Amino acid sequence: MIKKQRGISLLRKRKINIFFLFFLLALIFSILTKLSTDYTQTISFTVEASHIPEDKVIIKDSIQKLNITLTTYGFKLIRYQLSEPSIEINIDRLDKDDHYFIWTEHKEFANIVAQFDANVKIDNINPDTLKLRYDTNAVKKIPVILNSKIKFSPGYDLLNSFAITPDSVKVIGPKIVIDAISEVQTDTLEQIEVNKDISTSVALQISGNDQITYSQNKVKVEGRVDRFTEGSVSVPVIVKNVPENVNLKIYPKSIDVIYYASLEDFKNIGPNSFIVACDYKDVLQEESSYLTPIIIQQPEFIKGVRLNLKRIEFFITK
Repeated sequence: MIKKQRGISLLRKRKINIFFLFFLLALIFSILTKLSTDYTQTISFTVEASHIPEDKVIIKDSIQKLNITLTTYGFKLIRYQLSEPSIEINIDRLDKDDHYFIWTEHKEFANIVAQFDANVKIDNINPDTLKLRYDTNAVKKIPVILNSKIKFSPGYDLLNSFAITPDSVKVIGPKIVIDAISEVQTDTLEQIEVNKDISTSVALQISGNDQITYSQNKVKVEGRVDRFTEGSVSVPVIVKNVPENVNLKIYPKSIDVIYYASLEDFKNIGPNSFIVACDYKDVLQEESSYLTPIIIQQPEFIKGVRLNLKRIEFFITK
């Protein structure tokens, strides 16, 4: 009895499986039949410009789409719908004015049709005219700006400014685009506890605009590093713009200049390396009771400099 029930159950399952198999086959056949049938649909195609003259460049924001109504079987339509279809336009064949290459369906229809299989019928193209803005390629030289975050070991510093090679690069692209570019910056050069010369390559922050090319994508950065120390020297104070009829006395007559320089340059620094001056005109204009000393001359290799006094007392004698 139990064996008989098992047999009936297996027979029912087999019938159900056969039913679903035939149902699935019928569904697949129906889909294949529909996909083999011709349909008409409008598909949007991205325009890809080709054969662009060497001295011209298509402005990217002028690239448009062509909405093409076509008739073909379903398999083809699915392929277009699942991808991002594009259509090629040969720029070298187009008419142009001072600013645009002009594509027209009337002149270029056959070239569009030639890009499709024989079983695809082109019913309509919209719009019937495209205007692709162009510009003449231009070359411009722009300076390289170094971004750096350097931390030196105690007692060390950069001897001179960084040397960048090359210190400028050429940028090539549409004039309308590169006119707005005035410089190119580097990635940030970061180093810590520096106590020896720097020599490294740093990448440029190049624009992501694929219409622009640069003559370099990186530069070499070099800098001499040396020991530095602080020193001071007493320098006489001069006063400018004192009227001939004014007998001016100042105190103190000399002032200490405190400077920060490399050990290499330290021995070359003396009182004659600096000029400290006050301007008597400032007293008259501001009705001040003291003179303000400033450093008006110092060696270029000095890294830091300051005065030990911020004011000079004065009095006038007859």
